[in-house]
Amino acid sequence: MKIWQLVFDVDNYDNLLPAEGCSVEELQSYDGRAHIEEWKPIKVERMYPEKRLELGDAPGFSYFPVFSNKALDVLLPLIREHVEVLPLDFAEKPLFGINVTTVLDAIDYEKSRYRTFRDGKRIMAFQKYAFRTNVIEGVHIFKISDEKVRRAFVSEQFKNLVDDYSLKGFNLRLVWNSDE
Repeated sequence: MKIWQLVFDVDNYDNLLPAEGCSVEELQSYDGRAHIEEWKPIKVERMYPEKRLELGDAPGFSYFPVFSNKALDVLLPLIREHVEVLPLDFAEKPLFGINVTTVLDAIDYEKSRYRTFRDGKRIMAFQKYAFRTNVIEGVHIFKISDEKVRRAFVSEQFKNLVDDYSLKGFNLRLVWNSDE
């Protein structure tokens, strides 16, 4: 089993940013909590319009992953149970925020490497991830309880779909291989 961190190709594709800015509180609210009930589409714009870069199927964004219609059509059947699809207000084309609502206590701490804050309890940063397979089996997108507001993790099946359908803008980073 392999797990990738959901990262985006910000060097070759344009990114998005909120048109009206965002607060730390807003950013931190995408920690597995549902937003669909009170959702009002966030107005977004290109980060570097002057560079005239293509906008991929997964433009980078600071709140949550963003997918194009194509990426949504391909990936939603796999991840539907673990996300909310939040329409965004973007003038050029339909784009959707993917709020990952599945947060798992999935880390195998004995096999992972990480630094803690001074209290010795809270994790500051992981140098190496290791996952408990019984917790992540069959889950194709998730966050971990130690990093609820950071990047999501995805399964091998997710990565295969990205590759098979040539979805642009994804830059998935392999963070764990159960065979190693």
